[in-house]
Amino acid sequence: MASRAQEIRSYLLENIPRHPKDIVAITSEAFAVTRMTVHRHLDRLLKDKKIIRTGTTRGATYFLKNSLDKTLIFEIQPGLKEDAVWQEYLQDEFSGLPDPVLEICAYGFAEIFNNALTHSEGKGVVVKTVWKKDSLELNIIDDGIGIFRKIQNALDLADEREGVLHLSKGKFTTDPERHSGEGLFFTSRVFDVFGLFSEGLFYCKDNLQDDWFLERRKRDKSKGTKVSMAIRFDTKRTLGDVVNFFSRTESELPLLDTTEIRVQLSKLEEEHYVSRSQAKRVLLGVEKFRRVVLDFKHVATVGQAFVDEVFRVFKSSHPEIEVDSVNANENVRFMIEKSLPDSFGPLTGAVSPV
Repeated sequence: MASRAQEIRSYLLENIPRHPKDIVAITSEAFAVTRMTVHRHLDRLLKDKKIIRTGTTRGATYFLKNSLDKTLIFEIQPGLKEDAVWQEYLQDEFSGLPDPVLEICAYGFAEIFNNALTHSEGKGVVVKTVWKKDSLELNIIDDGIGIFRKIQNALDLADEREGVLHLSKGKFTTDPERHSGEGLFFTSRVFDVFGLFSEGLFYCKDNLQDDWFLERRKRDKSKGTKVSMAIRFDTKRTLGDVVNFFSRTESELPLLDTTEIRVQLSKLEEEHYVSRSQAKRVLLGVEKFRRVVLDFKHVATVGQAFVDEVFRVFKSSHPEIEVDSVNANENVRFMIEKSLPDSFGPLTGAVSPV
């Protein structure tokens, strides 16, 4: 016959999936024992590595060690490290994935979780995993200042939407002493779909459809930033392919030297792509790269001043930087070629790591 302790622990293991937040209360009532007694049994299951716990004592949430869908809550404080969180709470279930997918997920988690710890200025961070039949979604949410607002403050921008444009280029960081700005760039390109949501502004990089978009969504009461990363289990993309595609390997470690810029992200309200100031907005910070690829998808027309600033003035000042364009329609292509210096050479094809 099972002992009383075994009965309580079996009950806990059976009911934690349905009652991750109130398991202490329902167990205490079911067995007519004190909450302290229930906590003692939970501590034993934690010690035996059969369950995991996140959050503070009052707001603790419990999961079975081998459960897939989790909502993990952490207080941002000294000593909290992304590698330790991965190993303790996520590594077991992710280890069954194909190696390329596992590498992508481990990399993306480490980069985004560390960003939340060091950049968000928040008090807490939540990790939520959603597993489906053929894919998974990894979400990291902080309660900090918000990524777009932080970039706006750092660059003294008139509109926080400009921050999305600069963030998408790569090599941008508000903390250059500790970060290169490359992690988020590669993360946004290695997952199938990468999304950033903060204060009603949603930026998405859809690598399956080779598309990007920025839109306003209904703003909720929550602060901070939500990062959503989705990937299929049969993806053909690998982290190595993406890093090498955008990097040079003259040194031991690859260095990001190619950026692709979605020109559409530079558009504010109903303005058109006609001014030199808008061109300068698009090109801000690209002197860090050896190659700049301007993606003109969904851009119907461009003005002479815009293309002249990009393809003649900038090129004259930075002859060492290759400037290219992709996805230009006939009108845009005509305006670009009309403004090209004789030494520029023909336009080339699309940029894509897969």
